[in-house]
Amino acid sequence: MKKRKKRLQIDRRLRRPTPPSSGGPLLVTSEGTRLVFARAEYRHSDPEGIREVLSTAEDFDPPGPDEVNKGSQTFPWLQIKLAPGVSDPVLGYRVLASLTLTPSALEIEAMSEQRLADCRKRLEELLGDRIQLKGTSVSTAAQALRQRVPQPEPPDEPFLPPPEVLAQIEEQLLRKWISEPIPALGGLIPLEAVKTPEGRRRVLELIDEGERMQRHYKGPGFALDYRKTKKMLGLE
Repeated sequence: MKKRKKRLQIDRRLRRPTPPSSGGPLLVTSEGTRLVFARAEYRHSDPEGIREVLSTAEDFDPPGPDEVNKGSQTFPWLQIKLAPGVSDPVLGYRVLASLTLTPSALEIEAMSEQRLADCRKRLEELLGDRIQLKGTSVSTAAQALRQRVPQPEPPDEPFLPPPEVLAQIEEQLLRKWISEPIPALGGLIPLEAVKTPEGRRRVLELIDEGERMQRHYKGPGFALDYRKTKKMLGLE
């Protein structure tokens, strides 16, 4: 009886639109800290020595043979211990920061100030006086997405962050959408609306509409994977 009463309440709300909530999504890392684009740059004069130290450290992924002879080399900094509350070892081994080594500089890029601070501490433990801090900077996700990098073709191509960052932003946006009131659903959140056949139909229509709009959009940016939305809602 209670379940039937709940379904009737949902169906009524589907026919009675209410204003959507306001406010943008709060982007956070998997640790729950604010997602930003944090950078630090060090000077050095010993690229070979630094490369050797980083290549033998268990928490840095060394570059491949084809990258060693290039002007710059990339060393992802890996999480080698499981994150709190994570039981699957695969999930625990993820990239926390990315290092770029050039003949005269070592740059760190991370998705939070805490990750940058932790990576700096680890690097300074490993390299000591081989490196000297030149400076740090922090940009919010919105600021970074507004930045543009010079490209000869095509002109004015927008800056896009690394794939890991994009995946995190996408998940945050999709989770926000499924948990916020939507006027077309009578003010219900999608997670609640899909509990009835009519609600599921309306939610699927909204998702299909979003996919169609995305296919016709030719501007810059990245595409949301709406299949993930359906999985989050138990629709496939």
